[in-house]
This record gives sequence, C-alpha cells and structure tokens, in this order.
Amino acid sequence: MFESAERLRRDVAEMLEALRALGGSRFAAVFDAKAVVAQSPDQATQAESDLRRLLESQADSLLRLPAALSAGDELRDLFGDWSDDEFLLAIVNGRVGVLVACADAARLEVACERLLHALVDRLLRLDPAWRIDEKGRGLFFGSPRLDTVVIPRPAT
Repeated sequence: MFESAERLRRDVAEMLEALRALGGSRFAAVFDAKAVVAQSPDQATQAESDLRRLLESQADSLLRLPAALSAGDELRDLFGDWSDDEFLLAIVNGRVGVLVACADAARLEVACERLLHALVDRLLRLDPAWRIDEKGRGLFFGSPRLDTVVIPRPAT
C-alpha cells in the first residue's frame, strides 16, 4: 500500500517522541550519513543542539559502530564528553540510525523493542535506499538488520 512521504515523516516523528517518552529521555533523533532526519523535541536546548552537531559530524562513525564492535576494532570514544547521559544507538542496515540520550539505556533497550521495530518499518518505507545494507544486499535477501548498542556513562 502506498503511503505519502508526509504521513511517513509524521509517523516517524510520533514514534520518535514515544521512544523519547518511554525512556524519560531529553533527546532522540533519526540520522543517516548525510543529515539528521528527525529529532525530538523539535526545539532544542544548547546541549541538545550539541548532540545534533555530534550526529551530523560523526554520522559515518556512528553508523559503523556496531560492525566495529563486532569485529573488535579499536574505537575512539565519541561520547566521552557526555557525562550526564547514557545512549541507546540503533542502526538499521548500517544506513540509518536512531540515537536516544537517556538515564538508563539498557532498560530502554528492553522496553522499546516493539516500538523500535515499528519505527524501522516506517523508516524503510520513508527512504528505500535504507533497505539496502552497506554490502548492497536488500530486503529480497532477508530481513533488515537492526543492531543496538548501549553506551553507558563514562567511568568517573
């Protein structure tokens, strides 16, 4: 069934807001390698604007993070300056990501499973390019790959 891009964007925004509320989070965003696609809340404080800039400047590194962790690659700490938050990072097919800044990312990872899968469905409908993984495989060869990473607060 055909759904308008406007409807899909509205669904993504509503699900992102629900994800933020579920985690008691102050910021959540959807991003790809080029830009931040959606964020909640729409009006950002200075700290939230800083997180958005982090997403925009480090999108490629963030999208590759699950694969790098799986391969045991040495990683630099992209979140070392963020001592007030934990982060839940969800990456779909290595192409699009969801980042949530919250107090308890491990709890949110468990609590949001169904919501996250619904959000992935809407994202894949919104931009067909996200259906293809970094190796060029698409949905005809399997289901989308969803990787989640919990990023705890830095040790003090």
